[in-house]
This record gives sequence, structure tokens and C-alpha cells, in this order.
Amino acid sequence: MESKAADLLQYAQEYASKDVDLYDLLGIDALTPKEDIHRAWRKRSLKYHPDKAGDNFDAEKWQLFERARDVLTDPDSRAAYDNAIKAVLLRRQEREAMDQQRKHFVDDLEARENAWKRQKEEQEQKEKDAIEKERSRLQDEQRMREAEEKRQADAAQELEDLVEAKRRLKEKKERKKQDEAREKFLRKSKKAASAAAAVDGKSLPKEPLHGVIAVPGDYEVDLGTERRKYWELVCDKLRAVQAVRNLSKQEEMPDGQTEVLQNLQEAKLRMHQAEVQYAEESRNTKEVGFEQ
Repeated sequence: MESKAADLLQYAQEYASKDVDLYDLLGIDALTPKEDIHRAWRKRSLKYHPDKAGDNFDAEKWQLFERARDVLTDPDSRAAYDNAIKAVLLRRQEREAMDQQRKHFVDDLEARENAWKRQKEEQEQKEKDAIEKERSRLQDEQRMREAEEKRQADAAQELEDLVEAKRRLKEKKERKKQDEAREKFLRKSKKAASAAAAVDGKSLPKEPLHGVIAVPGDYEVDLGTERRKYWELVCDKLRAVQAVRNLSKQEEMPDGQTEVLQNLQEAKLRMHQAEVQYAEESRNTKEVGFEQ
């Protein structure tokens, strides 16, 4: 009998330490009397009875029901179980209180950390905003500087175009003077050639075929770097004239316009040199003939 009581006390301590609620297992509370405990045990453990469960019989579960009945129907073991449960509950409450304090401490720590993080994020955002503002300011200054440089470049280009226009106007005026001087010289040359021909008893044609003065086609002209016949110079001029005509038929003036016009001008100049040279030689020849 003492052995059984000791076993019940041991079971009471064991189940209390493991937080096994024997009252809940049997569907009763701490104020339920002994006789009601037996009835509750029969009702709750019926389905776990070996004859009822059959192949699904759970020996450990059946043993737990029997020990719960024995512990709670024995006054000493029941008191021991209640005291142990109270101690467990007290320790649980203490742990919960400690956990609550710890949780409060953790929450406070997290709140401080979150506040610090928010402060840091706000500071970082302010720095980012300041950097972005400075970048925007620098970009505005860069755009203003580029606009000013473009304005100055446009002004310089406009000034350069104006200078170029003045230079071209000056060249045009000078070219006009040169042409007038050349025409004047050609008139004098033509007059000299006419006088030389009149002395020889011949008259020049009123309108030379290709130049100002009628020059024989096989007349050789000394151009300084080479000697060429007059008919070759005439052919050069005709080719240059045809090139200018072809150029004028095009809708857009090509880049070679200046070169084509320059070739025509050079061809005319060579013919003029040949005519002047021929006229001078003819006059000199006639003067020598008169002296003889």
C-alpha cells in the first residue's frame, strides 16, 4: 500500500513537472469530488478501453487515464499534484513576467534602433537632396555656360562672315578694276596691232575669230615654262568655255565651280599674253623695216 502511494506521489510530481493537466484529461476541475472523478474517468476513457479500441488500442494513453484517476482520487497524491501544478504555474507566471520584461526591453531597444535608423535615413535623404540640388545647380551653370559659349561662337562666326563678305566685296572691286585695266590694255594693244598692220599695207579683220587680235594659228607663244602654239591656246579656251556652260546647266553649283572659272580665266589670260606678244613683235618688225 505504501509502495502504491509512493508511486502515485511520483506520478503526481512527474505529470505536474511535464505540465500534463490531469483535470482537463478527465474533463473535470480542481473542485470535482472523488466519486465524480470515477464517473468522468469511465466516460472519457471508454473509447480507449482495450475491448473498445481493438486494434487501435493505445496502451500509453490507457495507462495515462488510469494514473490520472488514481492520482486525483488519492488525497495525498492529489494534494501533491495540486501543489506541484501551482509551483509550475507560479514559475510559468514568473517566466511570463520575465518574458514580458524582456519583451518590453527588446521592444524598447528595437524602438530606439528604429528611431536611430529613421534619423539616419532622414539625414541620408537630406544629404542626397543636397547633392541632387548641387548637381542640378551645376547642370544649370553648365547649360548657361554652353549657351554663352554658343552665343559667343555665333557672334564670332557672324563677325567672321561679315569680314569675309567685306573681303569678297573688296576682291570684287579689285577684280573689276583689274578687268577695266585689262580692257583698257587690250584696247591699246588692239590699236597698236591695227597700226602695225596698216603700216604693212594690210588691215586686220574687224572681229578676230577667238581673241581681241587676229593671231595666226601656228604662232608660237613663250609662256615662261613652255612654248605653245596659238591654236592650242584657242582650244584650251573653248574647252574651258564649254566646261562653264555645262556647269551653269546644273541645278546646284558643285564644289569645282571655282576651279572651272579659274581655268577659263587662265585660258583667256594666256590668249591675251599671246596677242600682246604678237602685236609687240609685229610692231617691232615694222619699225625695223622702216628704218632699213
